[in-house]
Amino acid sequence: MNRRLPSLNALRCFDSVAAHLSIRKAAHALCVSESAVSRQIRILEQQLGMPLFLRTNNGLEITEAGQRLAGAVREAFDHIADALDPFRSDADEVTIRVLPTFALRWLYPRLNKFQAQHPLVRINVQTRLNDMNAGDGDADLGIRYGIGNWAPDAVSELYQEWVLPVCAPGYITGRALENPAEFADLTLLHPLPNRQDWSIWCERASLAGLDMQRSLDFDALDMALSAAEAGHGLAMADVVLAHSAIASGRLVTPRRLPVSTGMSYYLVKPPNLKRKRHVKLLTDWLCDTMREADEIIALYRG
Repeated sequence: MNRRLPSLNALRCFDSVAAHLSIRKAAHALCVSESAVSRQIRILEQQLGMPLFLRTNNGLEITEAGQRLAGAVREAFDHIADALDPFRSDADEVTIRVLPTFALRWLYPRLNKFQAQHPLVRINVQTRLNDMNAGDGDADLGIRYGIGNWAPDAVSELYQEWVLPVCAPGYITGRALENPAEFADLTLLHPLPNRQDWSIWCERASLAGLDMQRSLDFDALDMALSAAEAGHGLAMADVVLAHSAIASGRLVTPRRLPVSTGMSYYLVKPPNLKRKRHVKLLTDWLCDTMREADEIIALYRG
């Protein structure tokens, strides 16, 4: 039977715009440009010969015809999803164990791009404060932090860690942070219990003897960065994981002196992992996406 149907891409764009009543939000959800979404909506309206949305000063309003179509399209997509369920298996799911800060500050903001490319692959993200261990057989992949002393065939380096101090705009004014006296009334935020990141940076910055007693300790870098964003102190930040907050102005770098800690983030696989095609898809995507980290580090190293 020949069916004269609009393109599936146009219907997906329409479904998202109808749900959000916003071209911008729909484009973000679909990981495409706003112009691409607008073009698909115009094509669909031309094919149907009627407006689906009204453009007003207050934004988009869906027409009565658009409301009827939105209900039908959503129901059709639900039927398609239900029809595909019996063909899915555990092989379609990839479990990745990730450190919380990496998940919150890097992986989650980008994961929808992978899902847009591979909508049938189900990604299960497990966040753990402790690294993935060799015996964690329930995870297909893991993001680990360390010096890389794992079997070469089970690990890929994602990026080397470079750190520098960050704080909220206005927390520090008129200071170059070039001598310990300038830190006298500042609160240092420590994401590591051994405070090794601050010690390494101080050595490179010629700040021997810096008093670290006026400080707050946290269990994860994300907590320290959130406290810094709220104006509670000066955090030592991984430039890759803090870049979004710096670029948006939530954090500033009072002394732009990045220092290598000698540590890196690695993508690791448990030994004897049964190979899955979807694991390779996610592995390749992660390694490709992490090239952006090298560009960010180069930006700060200048």
